[in-house]
Amino acid sequence: MSARLALVCVRHHRLVLVMWLVLLGAGLGAVGPVMDRLDRQPWSVAAHESVRGNRLMDGGRSFSGQIDAVVAGAPVADPGFQRELAAVRRDVSAITGVLSVTAPTGRAGQAGQDRPAPGVSADGKAALISVRLERTLPDRVRESAERAVESRLRRIAGAVPGLEVTLGGSDRARRAVAAQSLADTRRSEMITLPVTLAVVYLLFGGLVAASVPVVAAVCTVGTGMLWLLVLSHWYDLTSPALSTTTMVGLGLAIDYSLVTVGRFREERAAGHGVPESVVRTMGTAGRAILFAALIVAAALCGLAAFPSDFFAAIGLAAAGTVALSLAAALTLTPALLAAFPRRIGACAAPDTDFGAFARLARWTRRRALPVAVGVGVLLLACATPFLRVHLVSPVGERQLPPAAEARRYADAVTERFPQHRADAVVVVARTEPARLAAWAGRFAGRPDVETVGPAAPAGPGVAVLRIVPRAEAAGGAADRLVHDIRAARPAGFPIWVTGRNALDIDFRAEVVDHAPQAAALIALTTFVLLLMMTGSVLLPLKAIAMNTLSLGASFGALVLVFQDGWGAGLLGVHTLGGLGYWLPVVVFALAFGLSMDYEVFLLSRIQEFHDSGLDNDRAVEVGVQRSARIISSSAALMCVVFIGFATGELMVMKQLATALAIAVAVDATLVRCLLVPATMTLLRNANWWAPHTLRRAVGKPPPLPAGHEERPAAAASASRA
Repeated sequence: MSARLALVCVRHHRLVLVMWLVLLGAGLGAVGPVMDRLDRQPWSVAAHESVRGNRLMDGGRSFSGQIDAVVAGAPVADPGFQRELAAVRRDVSAITGVLSVTAPTGRAGQAGQDRPAPGVSADGKAALISVRLERTLPDRVRESAERAVESRLRRIAGAVPGLEVTLGGSDRARRAVAAQSLADTRRSEMITLPVTLAVVYLLFGGLVAASVPVVAAVCTVGTGMLWLLVLSHWYDLTSPALSTTTMVGLGLAIDYSLVTVGRFREERAAGHGVPESVVRTMGTAGRAILFAALIVAAALCGLAAFPSDFFAAIGLAAAGTVALSLAAALTLTPALLAAFPRRIGACAAPDTDFGAFARLARWTRRRALPVAVGVGVLLLACATPFLRVHLVSPVGERQLPPAAEARRYADAVTERFPQHRADAVVVVARTEPARLAAWAGRFAGRPDVETVGPAAPAGPGVAVLRIVPRAEAAGGAADRLVHDIRAARPAGFPIWVTGRNALDIDFRAEVVDHAPQAAALIALTTFVLLLMMTGSVLLPLKAIAMNTLSLGASFGALVLVFQDGWGAGLLGVHTLGGLGYWLPVVVFALAFGLSMDYEVFLLSRIQEFHDSGLDNDRAVEVGVQRSARIISSSAALMCVVFIGFATGELMVMKQLATALAIAVAVDATLVRCLLVPATMTLLRNANWWAPHTLRRAVGKPPPLPAGHEERPAAAASASRA
């Protein structure tokens, strides 16, 4: 199928190029609408109790947005400070679209008071200001009001010497994360594309040949924005979906195009014409790319096993980009090869079948058992830190760097206004505020509770109350508080316990409960696809086992760096105290599929030589040697893509990109160069075994018997590059 499609693309290459140009233009036009839809409804991505509580609370809000500010640096009781606060209340209230302004009117430490006045820090040197906007504002009016409010709040700093204004709040944190995600994506593209062009130029020795993977990557990522816009009509997309799809699109488009161009140049070196070379390339490399892309897409679709739309949205967004990468490899790349036949010539120096990688394969074959055991033990040892992983909620300002304003605001609130801390347990109830307050009074005397706030209305028949844990009641103590509140539900009215700790608990439980099903689904689809490609039962099982080992090593490294802080200063990262709750799931799906890429490319080459007449050991040697240069370059470029994203500012994307880079590096070195040749040597002809009925079902002929003579085609193939 891929060969016939390639022939059509060669004959009509101008039309194919124009079609991709149109799609690219449409994708670039979709960037703005996609960004407008990003993170707009953060609580619509799951059905947990904490999420339902947030939805109910947000649905009853009388305001559409909130802008908060911490003003610090001078005593709030200072007359100049008080005059400026009064002026802020007057000026901001006059802005069109402002619903209310809350700013302190008293001061800390008044006679007879044990607590500071509302909105004033305990030391009396910081004030908390909150501005709410009307709910029914048109987008333009709301944006204009936000700019006017922020401008007026920032002018406070110049009114009294020493004052500093820090803006923040959940709304600003979500916007900051979305903006940082886009900035990190653009930055990584600016790093990845030039480096890719330079590396491929050195590999192929020509600018036009080097440009093909770059063009494929640009078209894939650009068209991917169009796919995200379509998907956003069914799912509420989050910032991780944007970064993940861009990262996957860049990596796979470069990967597939590099393999295609490399094989095309081999066919040209063998003396075939351009159309025949393209057809032969797509009949071999194109088939391997097809199965590799299907495995990656199937792994990502395994995220649908989780009930939260958050995981399904990321999986479908990335799977769609995989499909676009495959489409570019099967249509755009052949069209480019046909459009510039003289600029993309044959290999200047054909590979030898007795090169360094073939010698490494022979060395490994002679020591197959100790190599297999040694590498396996090493990878298992690297995975052991993951046994003590701690999953945290990487939402809002927590994933921003410490210098970000939204993060500094949250830190200031935690330090100066503990009653407004983001880790408070929020109880939402369908009842009157007085009944909710009376029920919640039982928690006021607990040693792990700082305050039980007053209940407030949050819409018709809905009340909200905040229970603030003590600062030292972190980790398990905070989790127990959530569990105890949920266990003490009142009989007379329903409640929903939410807040950051409750979200952590609910999403961690989802990951733990549904990860085995997702992993089983991914492994099953991978096994079926590899069985269809190879006609073997053992090769798919071996590939799944080796991929799991390499994934374990990357997970272990993540825990050491991002949870324990090993080398965090050297790498320029801050820790969240654990890994994002969605990270192991998404990394498993992505890295499992991406690592299979190189397994598929290598196995398809080995199988090609084995089916043409070489015995198992010789097929492994030649297959490893022939694929080594392209696969090594492809893996290096894939790591460049991931490292480009790892240089961004969002912590969860640093974690994701680092995990993928480690997984690809381990797979392309320890697994492909050592573990694959060693295990295939140990299994020998059993590598290709499958029941005859099963082989017929997947369209594979019976394996050749051991000791068969090489066919002429195989001999010719093994003697040329």
